[in-house]
Amino acid sequence: MTDIKLLDRLWEGVLLIDERLRVAFHNEYAKNYLGDIYGLPISEALRVPRLSEVVDAFLAGKELVIETTFVKSGVEKHLRIKTVNPHIIFQDISERKLLESAKMDFVNSLVHEFSTPLTVINGYSQLLMDERSSLSAETTGTVERIMRSTQRLSKLVDELAMLSNLELHNYKSTTQTINLKSLVEEVIAETEPKWKKKDLSVSIDAPSDLYLKNDALLVYRIVANIFSNSIKYSYTGGRVEIYLSYDEDSVSVSIRDHGMGIRSEEIPRIFERFFRSSNAKASGVSGLGLGLALVKHALSVIGGTICVNSRYMLGTEVTVTFPRVD
Repeated sequence: MTDIKLLDRLWEGVLLIDERLRVAFHNEYAKNYLGDIYGLPISEALRVPRLSEVVDAFLAGKELVIETTFVKSGVEKHLRIKTVNPHIIFQDISERKLLESAKMDFVNSLVHEFSTPLTVINGYSQLLMDERSSLSAETTGTVERIMRSTQRLSKLVDELAMLSNLELHNYKSTTQTINLKSLVEEVIAETEPKWKKKDLSVSIDAPSDLYLKNDALLVYRIVANIFSNSIKYSYTGGRVEIYLSYDEDSVSVSIRDHGMGIRSEEIPRIFERFFRSSNAKASGVSGLGLGLALVKHALSVIGGTICVNSRYMLGTEVTVTFPRVD
């Protein structure tokens, strides 16, 4: 009786399904949501698209989680359904879906509104730079600062757009053959002004014939964001080491710095959007905390994993592992 009372307090529907695929029990949430469905077959109790997938998983004794729709009082609702034999559990996620849609609309609007003026500013700045021979040194310096600021803002808008697309599963992944050492060397070359400005030494230990079949853009963004963080949080005059390794099933990229590190209690939060560790904020290093959030979602798209080992004030090693696909 106690268990039934507890189930009736849940904010999700719980159905107990018998061997005839009929509802043998439902909690109060399920009754209020679906009506009096006791004794009904699943096909009548839960009229949703993709129901066959739920039944197949249930019969096979497998756990399955899907998102689907359900029409309730003439209004389309969004449900998250999970099979945990002999139960089917569902939750109304319509509010979350509405927020996701609003977030996507906001981000798309933001990206659009920023992109156009940024393109104009960058275009006029470039025109001025083309005529720098006729400009004073002070004016030329001002134009260069405008261009750098515009490029930083353009990169931020680009990352925000990509992160939103990854979060909302709107990114269309493609597969290419990637020479991983060449990709890492490209990342190092592109960021050379940043790590040279801090007088960092950068080394790479990798076989030249290590290939990976995956989404080249996402792999590049993953490595670039992690390497950028290593530069950003290294001490002046320090070093960053990159190691590539592989086995039959996977390829790994490890990036190690000897910088300020991360407090152990903060590591679980570093993949949250806009989160910045306390030492990062205290150091005065600029950033919005989007890089590792993008890395996390990109890895989920291509089936990769990430491991972070850090010692506060002594450095951080981040290892990303990509599956090898023939």
